[in-house]
Amino acid sequence: MSKVYRHELKFFCTETELQWMETKIKHICRKDPHVGPEGVYRIRSMYFDSYDSRCYRENEAGVDNRAKYRVRIYDASDSVIKLELKGSFRDRKYKEACTITREQCEQMIQGENITNVLPQQKVLQDFLVERQMELLKPQVIVEYMRTPYVYPIGNVRITFDRFITSSNSLDFFEKKIPGRGIMPEHMHLLEVKYDQILPASILEVLNSSACLNRTSFSKYALCREFSLR
Repeated sequence: MSKVYRHELKFFCTETELQWMETKIKHICRKDPHVGPEGVYRIRSMYFDSYDSRCYRENEAGVDNRAKYRVRIYDASDSVIKLELKGSFRDRKYKEACTITREQCEQMIQGENITNVLPQQKVLQDFLVERQMELLKPQVIVEYMRTPYVYPIGNVRITFDRFITSSNSLDFFEKKIPGRGIMPEHMHLLEVKYDQILPASILEVLNSSACLNRTSFSKYALCREFSLR
């Protein structure tokens, strides 16, 4: 299956700017249907890297063609566990994913053999090959609160990410884990993802704020940096 590449724009925002942007966005977009009644969910991702931190070094060097594996859960629940391969190529992003079981996830974290791998778990199969070659192991947990909106034309997804924290905990499924904030006080992240063309209505909202500062921000890289201090 060929990779599906998407554009991904990121902006630093203060809480005031984020609230202002959300008042504009919510009039032209709808909330992500997967989100709960409060419109917010907590994302927790455990990232894997090689014995020599290849993914981290490539990110810091701005290598054009790079990828990394992560396991992601929502609201600290094991009801849906995704193993994802997140890649970057020529300033565009792609993601491949499969669902894994809690047992498989815990085996990955502990570096154990993975049992009962299914044919449809292609990303897990690829992970196991790379784990053996690159000695992949858990490096850091990235956690934050996300408010997501979607716009059907152009497959646009707009997310407001608050309270981004870094953690070295291996207790991936604990309700609360110790973490360290990585952003300056009252600063958050706005992300805009789309396929080919960004609709004019979305672009108009983005251009209406002179305060938006576009960034090449990587949650993983900065959380790794904080975990190494």
